[in-house]
Amino acid sequence: MKAEERTLVACSELLVKEEPKGWRALEGQTAIEALHRTDEWRKQYQLVQEDGLALQNAPQSLRADKELVAEACWANGLALQYAPDFKDDWEVVMCAVSKNGTALMWASDVLQADKEVVLRAVQENGGALAYASQELRADRDVVLAAVQQRGISLRYAAQELKGDPEVVKAAARQSKRALMYAAEFLKKDAAFIREASSQVAVAVQESVISEPVPPCYGPGL
Repeated sequence: MKAEERTLVACSELLVKEEPKGWRALEGQTAIEALHRTDEWRKQYQLVQEDGLALQNAPQSLRADKELVAEACWANGLALQYAPDFKDDWEVVMCAVSKNGTALMWASDVLQADKEVVLRAVQENGGALAYASQELRADRDVVLAAVQQRGISLRYAAQELKGDPEVVKAAARQSKRALMYAAEFLKKDAAFIREASSQVAVAVQESVISEPVPPCYGPGL
């Protein structure tokens, strides 16, 4: 099954049908059985649906409930920080990084080295490359995906990729400022700099300069 399909299954809501659906299907329960919850669980579930960060105020026992945690992370990826028991859970982490790539910072070392997870994270926010394993920062596919989403994430790439002309041009195409993170030999190549700079349309340059600074959830994001 493709990563996107697995994520959609993992993050789907329970449907009231006779056949197993959603998280509880994995435990052999039907959706009807899964809905036999306490009032407190239902209250917290509704709260995290509306605001994933409400997970921080949920009782510890409910923060150990995978379905509730996954729903919180689907509503707001940053909710993963309040569910350390699930930092090594592929489905929950994929829910989180699909909504906010920087949630990768709270994933386990194992998942920070998982190419599917990291690709999903950097496609949502290129700056999530900062939290990828050293091996994946040297992976061309991952770095290209990151710089295409956020050019200045080139700063987190392995040194050899900072010297890859195509990677650097892809980064510059998204943000001319990315050129400051290119390898020194490329920055000293006047012809290359002219070529890379020419790929940035005037309109794109203006939007980059005028865009609001996003909230900072980690170093340089």
